[in-house]
Amino acid sequence: MSKLYPLVGLVFMFALAGCPGEKPVHAQDNAPARADGPKLVKFDPKSLERLGIKVEHAGSRTGALDLEVPGSLEYNLDKYAEVGTLVDGRLTSVTVKAGDVVKRGQLLATLVVPSIATAQAEYLSTEAAAKSAKMNLDRENGLLEKGLTTAREAEQAKAEASRTEADLAAAKAKLQALGVGRPTAGSNISGAGMLSLTAPIDGVVVRRDAILGRFLQAKETAFVIADPHDLRAALNVYEADLPYFQVGQEAEIFVDALPGKSFKGKIALVEPQIGKQSRSARAYIDVPNQDGILKPGLFVRASIKLPETTTHDRVLVPAPSVQPLGEDKVVFVEKEAGTFEVRKVQVARKTTEVAEIHEGLAKGEKIVVEGAFVLRGEVTKQ
Repeated sequence: MSKLYPLVGLVFMFALAGCPGEKPVHAQDNAPARADGPKLVKFDPKSLERLGIKVEHAGSRTGALDLEVPGSLEYNLDKYAEVGTLVDGRLTSVTVKAGDVVKRGQLLATLVVPSIATAQAEYLSTEAAAKSAKMNLDRENGLLEKGLTTAREAEQAKAEASRTEADLAAAKAKLQALGVGRPTAGSNISGAGMLSLTAPIDGVVVRRDAILGRFLQAKETAFVIADPHDLRAALNVYEADLPYFQVGQEAEIFVDALPGKSFKGKIALVEPQIGKQSRSARAYIDVPNQDGILKPGLFVRASIKLPETTTHDRVLVPAPSVQPLGEDKVVFVEKEAGTFEVRKVQVARKTTEVAEIHEGLAKGEKIVVEGAFVLRGEVTKQ
């Protein structure tokens, strides 16, 4: 029996040694870091390119991080006018065509408007009535002083004179609203019912809908006058990007229809209201067009340089560098080839292209700028 004890001891020792077929732990396997140290995620350095993981120094691509916002070209509304009529009428003459350069006050077209002729006739009638009533009032006042009429007759003459004066004032206002002058008295009214359409600004006739003999309604536009040499790029700027837009800031405009060319401009206006549905605001960039190569309606891309105030105390990185992890925002800092630290950061602002890091990352540290979502997936598995 005593010879069995050594044999039992050897079996127990082999059991403690474990099975020789178990898988060994490699350096590339992801394992939680110590509780008092940073969390790390590891990859085989040779597989980084295949996984699309790219590393750069934080804040090293300021020029490449400029915002690019799509939009379209429009006329500058400060140099734009639509010309129409306040009342319906028939066009009897048209003196300009599309493309003509016009000056303010220049005649564009004339119309015959029946309602204007009626208003002019009413004015002459009320003017004559007002003069007659005034003469009658003066006569009644003279007779009253001589005792040849009664006070009642004088009061009635005064009331009639006041009424006709009010009618005359109303007739004047009606002619002013129609945009025509007061006619002179006579058996014939000079230019009765004629309405002239004139250019309200200097510019170019960019659209003409007026056709000789056509009946033009009050709701219609006969001409559009604008300055084609002074255009604006209209952009829809998302609310996250608005802090980077400042009036007077320079921008570079690229037009898809004109590859290889760019145009300089400046931000002229950022509307103060954000759309409830779109969550964006309109911004306008003045784009000089002296050679006339640009046309309203062209699709453009505006490249906005980031304001200098955003680069002093904070680090700018590509937006995909920052990944959500639970309730935190993190970046992946390269410690050595294939080894990345999961670093929690404080994001001051984030747009569709740029993230502004306020705390947690120093300029010059090497971070993952492409493929960060792959590393996030590995961390999530842990």
